[in-house]
Amino acid sequence: MSDPDRATAPYDLCILGAGIAGLNALFVACEHLPATARVLLVDRNATCGGMWTQTYPYVRLHQPHAMFTVGDLPWGWTRPAGYLATGAEVAAHLSDCLARLRDKLALTEMYGQTCVDIAEITTPDGPMAELRLQAVDGGGETIRALRLIDARGFDVPQIAALNLSSDQVVSATPRTMDSEGDAPVYIVGGGKTGMDTAHSLISRGSGRSVTMLTGRGTIFANRDKTLPTGAARYWRGHLVLPAFRELAMLFDGTNADAVFAHYRDKYAISPTGGGDQFMFGILSEAESETIADGVDAFIGDYLVDVVDGAAGSEMVLRSGARHAVPPGSIFVNCTGHVLRHDRAYEPYLSPKGTTLRITSRSAVNFLSSVASYFLTHLFLTDRLRDAPLYELDMDALRQIDRKLLHITAVTHTYLNTLVLIDMLPFQVLDRCALDLDRWFPMHRRLAALIDVKMNGRRYAAHCRDALDRVRVDHAVICGPIAARPDHPHG
Repeated sequence: MSDPDRATAPYDLCILGAGIAGLNALFVACEHLPATARVLLVDRNATCGGMWTQTYPYVRLHQPHAMFTVGDLPWGWTRPAGYLATGAEVAAHLSDCLARLRDKLALTEMYGQTCVDIAEITTPDGPMAELRLQAVDGGGETIRALRLIDARGFDVPQIAALNLSSDQVVSATPRTMDSEGDAPVYIVGGGKTGMDTAHSLISRGSGRSVTMLTGRGTIFANRDKTLPTGAARYWRGHLVLPAFRELAMLFDGTNADAVFAHYRDKYAISPTGGGDQFMFGILSEAESETIADGVDAFIGDYLVDVVDGAAGSEMVLRSGARHAVPPGSIFVNCTGHVLRHDRAYEPYLSPKGTTLRITSRSAVNFLSSVASYFLTHLFLTDRLRDAPLYELDMDALRQIDRKLLHITAVTHTYLNTLVLIDMLPFQVLDRCALDLDRWFPMHRRLAALIDVKMNGRRYAAHCRDALDRVRVDHAVICGPIAARPDHPHG
């Protein structure tokens, strides 16, 4: 839908990003804004869906599909409760969600638009957000809105093939690799994309050689313990809220290694048998066993290059080690691409309150979708400025210590969840279908909520002490946005 007034009249709301975070912001906007409100949805892609419009063909959700949605909109099918939707199915669902929201507001959609700049300006009508756009096919446009939600979240980029020196090997990505051939495959990266790629290749039963370069190693939440299927949900499995509470209460701001080890031993799994980083991925015991049995070698090192010499092609690793590589081998770039942007810090709420940012540089929840849902409620009811939430610069913390990032992010998310439970009506909390604890029966969820109601203040005080210690010891942004002396909210 086009809007002939967009060049002159400001929008009531502009949402930048039409992925899972942006669509959750739109869902909440439909709850708070009148049907006549002029809302603009902008995205750099050709359609809604964010990263799910360009995923590799064998990607699947980590969690049961019903808990990956927009607000509480159900999936338009009847599938087993534990079904893990494919990337194409996720993209179709997100498109369907937008279709169900489209007529609830005076919505204009603009695709193929890249954000060049966001500014907060003063006008005779009060402060506004100003957004400069650059069209993919040329031309630019400036948009003004009374409120702006920058819901690009992690802004996941497309993975590019590695630039390798050798002419005897093939450099590919998960989207471009030859899945049907028999050439040896070297998977560069041990995170969820790498594990997905290994599992897909092994499951085909071709017998081709698969080697993984896993660096320091990654662990994953054990799906069989975190999200058990069938009747076992009534008595078995770890709910997220109590599990986060356990880790947060163990963390004092200085003992991340010990708490990480506790998490790894109790909750996690890894085909390599260990690992020193966790990016909130989920893997089942069956998947882990398939990968562990099918991969020819796990190399705990980092690829620098593949070079050609008199004796043939060799991998050059960060440690200085070299390994011979058969000609025709395929190197698939599955290295991490989250929290690695070179982005400037921006607070989640702008100084004059016109702009909400869903960003890992000023995170409120490690999941951009959940952050967008809850923060938009507070933003559109003018309660966000006074919310005693902690922001966290996850990008900066990742550069310091990845174990510390995980445990700090868990503690930080748990603290902010306590704040949101205290601030928001139960109906708002209940309509967030992104909550993984919805997988469990009500009596188990109620037990966790009763614990929070009885002990929440003590838990929150402990979390603040631990997070404040992280801020002081590591000089990272980790605290109340209003407490920053260089921010106008202070």
